[in-house]
Amino acid sequence: MALAAPKRTQKFAGGNLLVLAVAAAAVIHQGGLVMVDAGYARAARAGQGGTDLLKINDQADYRVVGMALESVVGGAADGDKQIEVEFGTFLFKNSAGVDAITVAAIGKLVHVVDDETVALSSAGGTRPIAGIVREVGQDGVWVDISPAALTDTTRSIFLPWSINEADTLAGTSYELVAPAAGRIVRNSVIVQKAVTTGGAVTASVNGTAVDGLSCAIANGAAKGTIVTDTPTDGHASAAVAAGDRIQIAPAAAFDVAGAVSGVLEIALK
Repeated sequence: MALAAPKRTQKFAGGNLLVLAVAAAAVIHQGGLVMVDAGYARAARAGQGGTDLLKINDQADYRVVGMALESVVGGAADGDKQIEVEFGTFLFKNSAGVDAITVAAIGKLVHVVDDETVALSSAGGTRPIAGIVREVGQDGVWVDISPAALTDTTRSIFLPWSINEADTLAGTSYELVAPAAGRIVRNSVIVQKAVTTGGAVTASVNGTAVDGLSCAIANGAAKGTIVTDTPTDGHASAAVAAGDRIQIAPAAAFDVAGAVSGVLEIALK
């Protein structure tokens, strides 16, 4: 119930420190990036698996929480050991080539390559977010990993799809597999071949239509026409779990000629 008089409220001890249980057999080195996976600490890393879908699913629940203040090797079971982790702004190694972080990225999100290296891109959603760039120099990248810095940041994955003319005219859906749990937040359609008679392009999850998500392609839409739409805000039909079947379907109204492709965006949990 609401306060009726003043009281003393306890303050979380340690300031910017977290004391976390360590995952079984995890090897964490002092000074390295630390992430939590299902509540247990381990050295930060990119997603693992034999395919990009497996990597995306592997890293979907990772959260980078700070820098290790000590070196710890996890015990035989999750939680047998603990580690102190500090959050704040720290200096990490920069990537090279197209993944090199420059001053143009200041204020933007960067991603984990390993426990000492960050990169500009998510590598197709296979790398978790490290934090926000505060400064870039010859020595590396200063990355803000504080909870306040990451408030309201949403991680998304983007699933490309394409429906050729034969399938567009037949109303044949394009099949996708959700690589991780989240919510469908947008479908963007581009006309690849001019459409004679248009119609709606919709999405469904396990056979249930995503409410409100319908990209209407007009009659006579020219090649390069872009249409985007979002689901009904908060509707349960937009939720997906890893492994769910997603179908992108052209309406039966399409006729004579036309082909479409696009990108489906899923915001990760």
